[in-house]
Amino acid sequence: MRQTFPLFLFLFFMVIFVFAFAFAFAIPGVSAYDGVYGLGTEEQEHGQGQESSIMIAGYQVSPEVLMYNDIGTVTVTVKNMESAKSVNIKDARMLSRDIKVLSDSYFNIGRLGPGESLNLTFTIKATCPDGIYYLKILVAGEDAQNIRYSIPVTVDSSSLTIGVRDIPEDIFKGERARIELAVGNPRHNTVTAVKIVTMGKNVIPSEVFLGALSADETKVASFNFTPQTNGAHILNFVLEFKNGNNYHSADLSVPLNVTDSKKRAELVLTGIEVEPMLGTNAYKITGDINNAGLKEAKSVVMKVSDAEGIEAMNPYKAYFVGLLSPDDFSSFELDVKVGENGTQVPLIIEYKDEDGNKFSKTEYISIERHQGKTSSGKLPVSMIVMLVVIAIVVIGLIAYSWKKR
Repeated sequence: MRQTFPLFLFLFFMVIFVFAFAFAFAIPGVSAYDGVYGLGTEEQEHGQGQESSIMIAGYQVSPEVLMYNDIGTVTVTVKNMESAKSVNIKDARMLSRDIKVLSDSYFNIGRLGPGESLNLTFTIKATCPDGIYYLKILVAGEDAQNIRYSIPVTVDSSSLTIGVRDIPEDIFKGERARIELAVGNPRHNTVTAVKIVTMGKNVIPSEVFLGALSADETKVASFNFTPQTNGAHILNFVLEFKNGNNYHSADLSVPLNVTDSKKRAELVLTGIEVEPMLGTNAYKITGDINNAGLKEAKSVVMKVSDAEGIEAMNPYKAYFVGLLSPDDFSSFELDVKVGENGTQVPLIIEYKDEDGNKFSKTEYISIERHQGKTSSGKLPVSMIVMLVVIAIVVIGLIAYSWKKR
């Protein structure tokens, strides 16, 4: 019995020691991991010296939503929450596993006065698929708690949409057709510098600037197409815009079929007469111009086209007809000088429709020449011989009549 009593006392004191040790580690403000993971907020408040307080007061991502391979910026606002104590900011860094951070970390930033704020900007690149990603911002201060903050960044590669809003059912050669294109923004952020460019022939204007386009907004651009040939045509348009400082584009091709209009003015020449001017290579061309179409022809002008050996002459180098209504006609007169080898005179007929579109067509007038005619102004040899023969016959007849008397 006496031998077991000391052993009992030893075990009793060991149990008391273990409970005392465990109780000591359960006291608030004491941690077995101090110096490894840093102090928490409560640990700062119960430490030997109260540390200064800094915080992330706000952030801004530009552009708000990135597209794939876009370069943007994240601006973080760090604020000193103390009212009477400055804080020395040692460094700030941004980390991400998915989005590429192009900027270097900030070191030895400097002191931040009581209540003052500081903006730190980081450049990023969206090299990841569409989705929402969280960037980590770490700010360390001297005599201040460290900050770890998560910033969400959205990547959405949806482009602007472009399509045909309105187009005529029939498109006719030489007539202006109005084509309206609609541009929509299905994104969650505003895009800027929106414009539509075309290199198509006979399309005006070549560029339409729409400016900024808000989320879910649509704008309309109008183009005028005046085809000069029949058949299939393809109009190509390029939509350009900026997301932040990043340029993007989308293409649109519009297939069209151009035919002749059955209702437009149709000018026809009739009663053409070519009268040579005696002793020269000049001719007077007269006739009628008729409107066999179903629409008016305005500002009708006729003139001699420039060609080798062809020269318009006064007083009628050109002839202004004016308005020709359907089934109406007008006479015209033109003077032209034709070279020795010329056999045709090209006449140009110009007019405008009710929309002011200009039309032009060329008609060729044949020239019938007399044998031996030259441009020197002398009579042909054959004509001289004929006149001599006629003169001899007349003289012979006169002489014969005198002899009979």
